[in-house]
Amino acid sequence: MNIINLHHTNNVYLLNITLNFSYSHKPWSLFLKVRVLKSKCQFRMVYRSSSIWPGIKQFYDIILEHTSWIVGTSTSINFLNDKWCSTPSLSIIAGVPDGFRISDTISKFFTSSDCSIPLPLQQMSHFFEHIRIR
Repeated sequence: MNIINLHHTNNVYLLNITLNFSYSHKPWSLFLKVRVLKSKCQFRMVYRSSSIWPGIKQFYDIILEHTSWIVGTSTSINFLNDKWCSTPSLSIIAGVPDGFRISDTISKFFTSSDCSIPLPLQQMSHFFEHIRIR
């Protein structure tokens, strides 16, 4: 007879729910985000009670800190406008002026041996703290 540690089992389920909550666009996730989050990384001080939020809250920072996107060949991900390395998009984080638009995909700027970022973006130091290249 096997004895299951219910505390560990519960934590595994909560981590899975937290991961789904963090990156899902399903109605339950969007609804809960509106109720409990000010921004992706800030909790509301006051929110309507939720039976699931206390469990998610304890693992939320862990999930955000230890997850990342693997973009592969990156031929279908827009460099500035898609949310491939953070939420919101890099164009919003960097404060890219409305007149400066890049419609190219990530593959145009990153290759296996080179990184070619447009000069206006290179001059925005806060832009690069959101990109980690492996």
